[in-house]
Amino acid sequence: MTSTHAVFFVDLQQNQIDPKWGIPQPDTFMATMTTALADARAHGDLVVHIQHDGPADEPDAPFTFMWELILTPLPTERVFRKTVFSAFTENPDLLTHLHTHNIRDVTIIGVQSEYCIQANARAAHALGFTVHVPAGMHSTINGDIPAAEMTATIHAQLVAEGISERPYRA
Repeated sequence: MTSTHAVFFVDLQQNQIDPKWGIPQPDTFMATMTTALADARAHGDLVVHIQHDGPADEPDAPFTFMWELILTPLPTERVFRKTVFSAFTENPDLLTHLHTHNIRDVTIIGVQSEYCIQANARAAHALGFTVHVPAGMHSTINGDIPAAEMTATIHAQLVAEGISERPYRA
């Protein structure tokens, strides 16, 4: 049986784990992401990598070390680049890619909770997909609001909007 599930690995780039401006506890978080990637591949899920292209003066400027993906895509896995929060906005072929593979359910994990996780989850939900954003599978950087508080707030908002917080295979 072919999986009708896709997993989006959002903005898992070197700058997000850099001690200077990255997420808290990057080693623990990336171990979770690595396990999720292995699980998705083992179950035949469609793996989608999302990569942010920042401006030339930002840490995630294209083709710099900090811009590089941490998890290496397989040749069969698509990478969708973006300059805005939602990959759907600049990549109409993302929706085509999902439809071509008969995807009905999408799990969205990665960084940052209040930007790209939230935007991609809302966009996928608006497009009619069943969307999962599991607790502990997205993070953000510390700012005026501590990362843990921001992540929890965004998570609660997404759940209130009808997005599932349960892992797809719960």
